Amino acid sequence: LANLNATALTGRSSNPFFRREQLKFLHDTLRGEINAIRDALRQDQHVTDAEATMEIAITLRHLKTHYAGIDQKAELESEYRPTKAKDAADRREPWGVVYIEPNLGHTPFFSVIEPLGTAIAAGSCIALKLENTPRALPSLLRSLLPKALQPDAFQIISTSPQEGTTSNVLSVLQETNTEQSNYTRLVSASGRVLAVVDRTANLSSAAEALVAARFSFGGTSPYAPDLVFVNEFVKRDFVEQVLKHGIQHLAATSSNAVPNASSQSKKRTTSDALETFSESKHWHTNIITQGSTGAIVELTSKSTTHVPLPPRSDAPVLAISAVSSLDHAIDIINNDLDDRLSAAYHFAAPAHAKYLSQFIRSEVTFVNHIPTSLLLGPGAPLFHEFDLENRYKKEQFQRASPVLVRPANTTTSTSKDAAKLLEDAAKEIKEPKRAESIAIGFFEQGILIGLGVFGVPILTCLGASLFFGVRAGLRRF
Repeated sequence: LANLNATALTGRSSNPFFRREQLKFLHDTLRGEINAIRDALRQDQHVTDAEATMEIAITLRHLKTHYAGIDQKAELESEYRPTKAKDAADRREPWGVVYIEPNLGHTPFFSVIEPLGTAIAAGSCIALKLENTPRALPSLLRSLLPKALQPDAFQIISTSPQEGTTSNVLSVLQETNTEQSNYTRLVSASGRVLAVVDRTANLSSAAEALVAARFSFGGTSPYAPDLVFVNEFVKRDFVEQVLKHGIQHLAATSSNAVPNASSQSKKRTTSDALETFSESKHWHTNIITQGSTGAIVELTSKSTTHVPLPPRSDAPVLAISAVSSLDHAIDIINNDLDDRLSAAYHFAAPAHAKYLSQFIRSEVTFVNHIPTSLLLGPGAPLFHEFDLENRYKKEQFQRASPVLVRPANTTTSTSKDAAKLLEDAAKEIKEPKRAESIAIGFFEQGILIGLGVFGVPILTCLGASLFFGVRAGLRRF
C-alpha cells in the first residue's frame, strides 16, 4: 500500500480530469467485454441470462453516473475560494487509499465495480483484494482491471494487508465482521496542532491569535498550537510581536500574590515541557522568555535533514521554529505525520494559504484567524463534519432508520428490459471538448520577449519609413 499512499500524497488521483479519465477507461474496458463478463457470471453464480445482464447494466450505469457527477469547473472554483478570501466550509478531500474486500458470493461484478468506481470518483487510490481462485469472474477481472486503470493508483492484491498497515486506510469490508464498528464511537481528535506564518502575513494579528490560542484557558486546549513555523525572513519581527502580546499572559499568571494549587500545577507542567524539549535528540531549545506558568521558546533542528516533530503538548509553552519557505514547512510536517493534524492555522496571503491547506492534511484549517470558541471543550469527533459552534450535533447521537412506502422506479428483470437497460448503459461516454490552450513555457516566454524588444521597434521603423516614403512620393508626383 506504500506506493498507493505515495500517489495519494501527490494529489494526482484527486484531480477531476484524472478521475473522469479513469472512469471512462474503466467503462470502456468493461463494456468491451460484456459477453465474457456475462458468461463468467452465469458460470460462477448460476444466474439467468437476464439476471447477469441486469447486473452488468446497473453497474455500468453507475460508472456513467459517477462520470457525469464530476464537474471540473465547479470543483476548480470551489478549490480556489480561499484565494478570494471566501470560506470553503463544505470542502471535502479524498481519504487517500481505499482497501476493498468484496463479497464474491452474491452479484460479484456489482460488489467489485460499484465501490471501485465510487472510490475513483471520490479521488482515492484503491487496493482491491481478489484471491487466486478457479472461479471465472475474479480471474477475468484480474486481467481486465489493470488494463483500464493506472498502476500507481490501483493495485490488485491476493491476500489481506498485514495488521497495522491499514490504520490510515479506508477499508470497505463487505463480508468481514468486526467486533465493534468505529461508527459506534465518537472519538475526539487528539493529533498535533501546527501553524505556519508566511512572510506575507500580518505579523501582529498572527502573533496575537497564536498567543491567545496557546495560553488561554490554562493553555490546555486540544486546539492550542504545538509548534509555529515562521518564515526566517520575518522571524525576528514575529518574535517581537509574540513577546508584545504574550507578556501579558505570562505576567498575569505570575503576578498572583498567593500561589494556588492550579498555578503550581501549571508551573510543573511548564517545567516538564521545557525539560522534554531540552532533552530532545533532534531539537535545540532556546528559551526566549518564561513566566511562572508559561514560556515562549525557539526550536532549531540539530540536523540538516528532516527530523521528527516534537510530541503533542498540553503545557502552556509556545514553540517557534524558522523555515525557509512554504515548501520547507510542508516537507517537515508531511515527513513526520502519519495521521492528520487536529487543526492547522495558516497566516499568509490568501493564495499562499490555499497552497498550504492543499498540501498539509488537517481535520480543519483556519486562515488568518483562530476563533475563541474553538478553544473550548474537547477535540471535535473524528470522521464527522466539523461544526465550530456545536462540538457535538444531535445527528451524531441518532442513527438512520428509514421507512419507505412509495414504490421505487425499478426495472423488471425480464430479458427484454435487461437488454434495453444494458444498451443504454453500454453506450460510450462522450467526453466534453476541453478548451484548447497553448502552454507558455520558458522558451516561449523568451521568444515573446525577443519579439517585443526587437520586433516592435523594427516594425515601427518600417511603418514610419513606408508612411513618409509614400507621402514624399505623392508630393513629388
